[in-house]
Amino acid sequence: MLYIRILCMLILAVLTVHTAYSRTRNRMIPCQGELNPICPAIMYYNSESPGGDSSWLHAIKAAIEKEPKEPLYYYALGVIYFNNRQFAESVAAFEEAEEKGYKRDADYYLHIGTACLQSKQYSKGIHHLNHCLNQRPDDTVALQTIAQAYYQHQDYKQAIIYWEQLLHIQPKNAFAMFMLGKSYMAHGDKKKGELWCDKATADL
Repeated sequence: MLYIRILCMLILAVLTVHTAYSRTRNRMIPCQGELNPICPAIMYYNSESPGGDSSWLHAIKAAIEKEPKEPLYYYALGVIYFNNRQFAESVAAFEEAEEKGYKRDADYYLHIGTACLQSKQYSKGIHHLNHCLNQRPDDTVALQTIAQAYYQHQDYKQAIIYWEQLLHIQPKNAFAMFMLGKSYMAHGDKKKGELWCDKATADL
């Protein structure tokens, strides 16, 4: 029974990480009212499955050639690269958007921070995601992304801090409980870690 419960948590972990990535991806798309109507890539934002079509990439690059000072175009380019899983290119486009004057709000930091982590720019990604949390402390996507990044890089002390913050907002988040338990065990507190893992799997 214990092995089945652990297997269920591993499956949940995969689904949760994929969901977090998808939520970040979906939150990248600005509302239609924010778009410049002359942008040739406007259809990209209205499509049901943005990304994966090189025509969008050509369209936004053409827009940049015509209006090289428009920050939204560079941001849109970053979105397209992100959705195509070209994360290093996405980071560069987001940075160019910021240099051209794009607003550095919580969403901007969430998006560029996630892209940085996906492109293995670890320190930069954590830095941007913490800026996101400075502006939006209860952003569960940012909290989970940072916690997972710290765990993967074996900084278990920091991972514990962010898993606990996430659980403060989502006290029934079984995945966060399980990962908090694994973080405690990896940090040397086996008893506390097992308690959290047991709590996470209690209803499975």
